[in-house]
Amino acid sequence: MSIEVRDVRKTYGKFEAVRGVSLRVQDGELVTLLGPSGSGKTTLLRLIAGLEQPDAGQILLDGDDATQRSAAQRRVGFVFQHYALFKHMTAFENVAFGLRVQSKKERPSNKEIRSHVHELLKLVQLESHATHFPSELSGGQRQRVALARALAVKPRVLLLDEPFGALDAKVRKELRRWLRRLHSEIHVTTVLVTHDQEEALEVADRVAILNAGRLEQVGDPQTVYDHPTTPFVFDFLGNVNIFHGRAHAPAEVGYVRPHEIELRRSRDEDAEWMEAKITQVYAAGPLVKIELRRVDGGSLVQTEIARKLWEEMSLRVGETVFARPLTMRFFESGATA
Repeated sequence: MSIEVRDVRKTYGKFEAVRGVSLRVQDGELVTLLGPSGSGKTTLLRLIAGLEQPDAGQILLDGDDATQRSAAQRRVGFVFQHYALFKHMTAFENVAFGLRVQSKKERPSNKEIRSHVHELLKLVQLESHATHFPSELSGGQRQRVALARALAVKPRVLLLDEPFGALDAKVRKELRRWLRRLHSEIHVTTVLVTHDQEEALEVADRVAILNAGRLEQVGDPQTVYDHPTTPFVFDFLGNVNIFHGRAHAPAEVGYVRPHEIELRRSRDEDAEWMEAKITQVYAAGPLVKIELRRVDGGSLVQTEIARKLWEEMSLRVGETVFARPLTMRFFESGATA
């Protein structure tokens, strides 16, 4: 099922949460809504779900106007950040709940419910935990039960509101890889809200980046990272160095990511180099992060180099080195990051 958001707006009092957003999610696609707190991503998700009504604009599902339909009429599965499992029910009964409360006309037989729930628990790799209560499950397992429960009613659309936000970093990484594999199997149209840039870029077919209620850019992960269209997108998707007065025109500012800066101990006369002093070195991990202070202007420059290169160069705090951007993107100085 496709989702189309047309010029949707939502305000709370004087606060504009969503400001004229238009977005299309293709059938079977996984799109992440990415942005900082207050960017409007969760409000937009709730508008798609039918949990909120827009002040203006339309929500279309498979081309049909669903703006005035309730959440139940839209047949969406919604997974919240904090699981919302029933503590007094086993994993099996939590997943079965949505099926058992359906109208008599739509409700499957007990045999069909048992078969379907066991299939879902197997799908989320929790078949052996069917009789466990939420208190007997880890955070990651509880979130997978919540996802199975959302899938039980065979939703046309799956909406996930920061589903891994309450988990520790290692579990989040494991679950987002699992979610990507799961989506490849079930192909249900999915919209995932997150503020985690790495998560968004890793699991999504496309990323929609929001800022202050507006849509800044939409594209596949590689495109939005390699070709950001605004300073905000460039800055939000990773660390960035900003260079004033080094661009092709006075009205432009250059943006460079730390890994796109080359370091040498001596300058090459055929290229423009910055003389700088090493102020900090963070050597944990495969990439070594080096902080420089430019000699000419005193501004800080962040760089990242491979650990092997750092060991070969034997760079130390206090040394003077020469740096140059290998690539630089330019934006008008009036644009905001």
